[in-house]
Amino acid sequence: MRVESAAEWPDSRFELPPRFAMAERRMSGRAIDAWAAGGQGPVRGFEANSILILEPGGMARIESLGDEVAATFALAAGMALEGRDGLGAELRAACDLIALYGRPVPFEASLAAPGRACVLARGVALPIAETPPEPAPHRPPAIERVQVILSWREVLDRAATARLKRELTAALREARPQPLTTDPFLPKQR
Repeated sequence: MRVESAAEWPDSRFELPPRFAMAERRMSGRAIDAWAAGGQGPVRGFEANSILILEPGGMARIESLGDEVAATFALAAGMALEGRDGLGAELRAACDLIALYGRPVPFEASLAAPGRACVLARGVALPIAETPPEPAPHRPPAIERVQVILSWREVLDRAATARLKRELTAALREARPQPLTTDPFLPKQR
């Protein structure tokens, strides 16, 4: 039995606990919430981590992107999304899914950034329709643009990890052992 209020509960002395609103911590979750609350238009507040893509179901090219994304992934406005690997391929796949279904597409990828360590990326591609979608049960609305909100973390590659392990091992060997101290709160042995 699903009960929404204490008035519906058979025992009127019983009070339901208050509902707690959970705040989304992940950037992609916050972006989806903002997109849904904003009428499925462009999401503001994520400009540094945002990529705007034109014609997601066609040629799919980058209209604009944040400076951090451009610097990390070597992308530029006007680039076509093509290729078999890298962030461009992940974005292309998300655009294809949005063109088919017209819904947000979350994605995660492990990428090799140019001249850097491995990058773990998480994002969401949001369909942006210029006009509000009209209900059409047999097909999704035409999507003219896609906004991708992206976050990422850099991780060490295998060579850097091995080098770090060697350096730590050498540093620990060179460290002088500290004398053992007894805990002053332990009872004395007789």
